[in-house]
Amino acid sequence: MAGLDAPASMALSTNMVSNIVYLDSPCGVGLSYSTNSNNYDTGDLQTAAATHAFLLKWFELFPEFINNPFYIAGESYAGVYVPTLAAEVVKGMNEGAKPVINFKGYMVGNGVTDAKFDGNALVPFVYGMGLISNGIFHEVNANCGEVYYNNNSEGCLASLLKVEKAISGLNIYDVLEPCYHDPANKQDTNWSMMLPLSFQKLGVTERPLAVRKRMFGRAWPLWLPVRDGTVPLWPQLAKKFNIACVNDEVATSWLNDDQVREAIHAASVNVSGSWELCTERIKYRGNSGSMIPYHKNLTTQNYRALIFSGDHDMCVPFTGSQAWTQSLGYRILDEWRHWMSADQVAGYLQEYDHNLTFLTIKGAGHTVPEYKPREALDFYTRWLDGNPI
Repeated sequence: MAGLDAPASMALSTNMVSNIVYLDSPCGVGLSYSTNSNNYDTGDLQTAAATHAFLLKWFELFPEFINNPFYIAGESYAGVYVPTLAAEVVKGMNEGAKPVINFKGYMVGNGVTDAKFDGNALVPFVYGMGLISNGIFHEVNANCGEVYYNNNSEGCLASLLKVEKAISGLNIYDVLEPCYHDPANKQDTNWSMMLPLSFQKLGVTERPLAVRKRMFGRAWPLWLPVRDGTVPLWPQLAKKFNIACVNDEVATSWLNDDQVREAIHAASVNVSGSWELCTERIKYRGNSGSMIPYHKNLTTQNYRALIFSGDHDMCVPFTGSQAWTQSLGYRILDEWRHWMSADQVAGYLQEYDHNLTFLTIKGAGHTVPEYKPREALDFYTRWLDGNPI
């Protein structure tokens, strides 16, 4: 997950063709705050309900937008935020909430979805990318039985360790991008004490991938699919594993400047507190379960859904998103084919009935518009307009 606040990288291009409302959510992240600290104790379902309440109030204050087609979009952990919020909006529409939101559909990019599908996505991805050998891949399948994310057998763990070593030098958010290894992190640290007991039993004493610094974002530890329970925050992970967030000195200075706060109509530091890239003041719980029932409920009501994936993201690999969309069992209307942008193949897609589309973006990492802004604008514009991608 890229953080508890849904990434806003969609802003890099899509504000050219649509009106966009940004919300720091859940309460306590970004520039959002509450005078009641109890509001910082939250979770998936509470966040969806609070965001729905915000939307109703926003449309009440700006009624000139109420007839516009309304879509919800997000990336990474917004794979949870988007469908849970969409479900709240639809529920409100069915129960007579006012004003009536003209909700039409949603988009999720490289989004966490389901523990099983997310947890099993990595090994096929790294094998298909040529990052592990044919021998390691078949060994993992033989010892793990194609169930990788929660298999604690000694043979499976030993095979997965080979995968871990093979990919340990890569940027988790884009395997093509450089990865920064801080020389200062080679200090004498008892890394084995930070490893799972199951790995310690195998005699593993070196740093795993989860504790390496990354460039262009925070490296969410592998083998940690999102599931119900307390969601660890980045500062907590940093303390445990000696990892760091990105260099945020410029952003921190800028967003905590009183004149900047006044210009962007944000509360002053004295009122809301300092902006932090990785907040520690909230307690967040996953309590919504798998997102697959949410997607099935929304799409069977024929709300439009576009599930897109940068195909070089190793954090939430496209293999998982492709697998869970296929698992819905919908009839294929447009079988796997390439799509074009500026006369070049930009990725691949498969369309299903119930207005569901799965789409990949060739060469993009975890946050697609950051890596491929032109292609992102192309598929976003066509999809919004109801045109073929």
